[in-house]
Amino acid sequence: MGRPVIFCVPHPDDETLGAGVSIAEHVAAGRDVHVLLMTKGTSSGAIDKINGSLWSPWWGAPHNPPVEGYQPLDAYSLGVARLREIRAALGCLGVPADRIHYAWDLLGEEPLDTQVTIAQAKAAIKALHGKVMADNPDSGNCGLWAPSHTVDDNPDHRNIGQASWDLYKADPVTWADRRYWVLPPYWNDARLNQVPGRMWDYPADAQTANRVRNACRAYASWAPAEGLYAFGYHSVADMFALMDGSTSTNTPKCLIHK
Repeated sequence: MGRPVIFCVPHPDDETLGAGVSIAEHVAAGRDVHVLLMTKGTSSGAIDKINGSLWSPWWGAPHNPPVEGYQPLDAYSLGVARLREIRAALGCLGVPADRIHYAWDLLGEEPLDTQVTIAQAKAAIKALHGKVMADNPDSGNCGLWAPSHTVDDNPDHRNIGQASWDLYKADPVTWADRRYWVLPPYWNDARLNQVPGRMWDYPADAQTANRVRNACRAYASWAPAEGLYAFGYHSVADMFALMDGSTSTNTPKCLIHK
């Protein structure tokens, strides 16, 4: 298998929205792709849309859990549902379940669902890096992808990106191969002028584009009896629209920088 690469994901759906094209292309190129999930994303307010106390513009009608045949979600059941979504999405991108890693397991802690600190992110990245390199002792440097630490307002995203940058500053040899992705709301952000080497990553072929679209669909799956609640689309349908082509003629793409 090719040289390893780690994608650091703050919450389920960030991997598809921020780096779906890049993940699929790395898999297609034969890289040993690992995904490090930092949280289950249970602190999101979109749970209120599923439970019927908030209206979802994407769904277009208020939910009524008893009538629709499911119990209102709590933090635990939401976490379980969100893990189902990201596993399905990553499967569509070509990443098998044994290449998905969880920060809370690596750190021996409870899931980090309030706010991920820079120290926690660094510790989790280093723990997974050690594990991956032990399995690939002759592969050279491991690639490291993370959310942008410059062009993002979410503290979890920013702290994880900053952790990657801090690791590089402390050891530029080990962490030389780094990239940062920019989520769709920031594609026209003025702060992009501050970052070097930014570029668009487009699918190399139709199959790669379809893998990303299929990953998006994993976040639109509504089957409460199976524990699927389309949480991704209830939360950020506008972002998914930019990736799945539902409001644009563009193919999926990712904006990245060094």
